[in-house]
Amino acid sequence: MKQSDLKLQNVDFDLFGALEALDRKDYDYYDRLTEEQQKKFVPFMMLHWMSSIKKQGELSKYYVIAANEFVNKHFFNEYIQRHPKLIWYMLCVASPNSGVQFHQWIPHLNHKIGELKVAATKKEVAEYFKKISNANDKVINETSVEFVQLQNLRYRLAKLFPSMKLCDIEYLSTIVNEQDINDYEKENGNY
Repeated sequence: MKQSDLKLQNVDFDLFGALEALDRKDYDYYDRLTEEQQKKFVPFMMLHWMSSIKKQGELSKYYVIAANEFVNKHFFNEYIQRHPKLIWYMLCVASPNSGVQFHQWIPHLNHKIGELKVAATKKEVAEYFKKISNANDKVINETSVEFVQLQNLRYRLAKLFPSMKLCDIEYLSTIVNEQDINDYEKENGNY
């Protein structure tokens, strides 16, 4: 038995060990986990951690794009969800095999903003972007303003059409603007 196999006997699932295995494109890592460790393997968490590295530049961009292209696009398919080993393979495919990287957690923006239950504020969004980006204040400010405008447009649409699905609201927000909403509300006597 190899030393790496002994290490995996009767221990909790090691998130950082798994991330190192992904960075090495170790397709056999999942098979070396004990049954108990395989039960503790949470594919969504692995995807979330794997998609972000501390380094900036092309490699960082690659991780985000590859994680989305090879894993995230298919991740929520009900048939794929039943096969964590397949998801492990997908995660390995997404790795550039360029050495062990420092993966960092990407914090979430307030879930109520994402679910369109509250309007986004520039301050909250800017604080969020500061946590996940090394961009300068000017870029963070510009990005925050754009995000808040788009999110608040979606928030208004969600209030106007409460039975509409989020994906439909997102699509609608690409074809209407604030003036269209104001005109609609005037026509319906709500403005």
